[in-house]
Amino acid sequence: MCPPCTPFLENGDVNYDIIKRYVDHHVDFGVLNVFVTGTTGEGNSLTQSERKKVTEAWIAAGRDRLKTFIIHVGTGNLRDSQELARHAQDVGADAISCVSPTYYKPETIDDYVSYMAQVAAAAPRLPFYLYDIDFITGLTFSMDEFIRLAKPRIPTLRGLKHTSPSFPSMNTLLVRHSDCQVFLGSDELYLEALSIGIDVTICNSYLGHVLNRLKTAFDKADIATARIEQNRALEVCNIRRKYGLSFPGGTKAILRAIGLDVGQPRSPLSPVTEATVDKVRQDLEAIGFFEWGLRK
Repeated sequence: MCPPCTPFLENGDVNYDIIKRYVDHHVDFGVLNVFVTGTTGEGNSLTQSERKKVTEAWIAAGRDRLKTFIIHVGTGNLRDSQELARHAQDVGADAISCVSPTYYKPETIDDYVSYMAQVAAAAPRLPFYLYDIDFITGLTFSMDEFIRLAKPRIPTLRGLKHTSPSFPSMNTLLVRHSDCQVFLGSDELYLEALSIGIDVTICNSYLGHVLNRLKTAFDKADIATARIEQNRALEVCNIRRKYGLSFPGGTKAILRAIGLDVGQPRSPLSPVTEATVDKVRQDLEAIGFFEWGLRK
């Protein structure tokens, strides 16, 4: 599953027209499930109207080509998230996910569960996934306890997207809540996640072939090949780190380097210069990405 960027024009407006081509890119890289308007998609930098139109554009362009549309509806306040949840249900999304507000935050685990229950209730026909990205939200509540408390209060709860350095907590979730699905939110830890029973990662689209090969090798117990593919994914991630790029900025730089220009990140994130994109392209060439990253 991929969290696509939101494409922007030079004037900063959303570039809805390129989303059809972006769908083609996902299909070409073997990534047929999308997590729309999340962190990489700069959802919280979009207006309500833009988020709705982006959701509609992805579903319209990808309905017959992609498999699953999970719409992230997290915002800075409850009412906006409820509105986005209702909209996602109305336009045919397959599920919703929500991150906590990050200015005024839930003060207790009960507040956290209550907030998410109210968001989920706005789209009662859609599966609900918590989006746990604690190093951004600053919330360090136990996900084991959240799931335990939320199950009786959120009937549509299906699991969570776990984007956290706290890897052991994922294993705890799988052991204690085997009925909940855990999505990994990392390109770099997929092999480790597979080893404990997590088979879905929300990854960058350009790593689709790499991580699909990794999964195939793991399923065949070919761990040596799986390690090679995981190391390749890590090398690509290290290129973003090398230039200090944000998650959206790094993803957009690599997409530009391989031929898909989805614009700059929106302010307050820094733009990525053409000189940096050229360096990224050179680094991708140096690690062999244009040989192993573009083939199935």
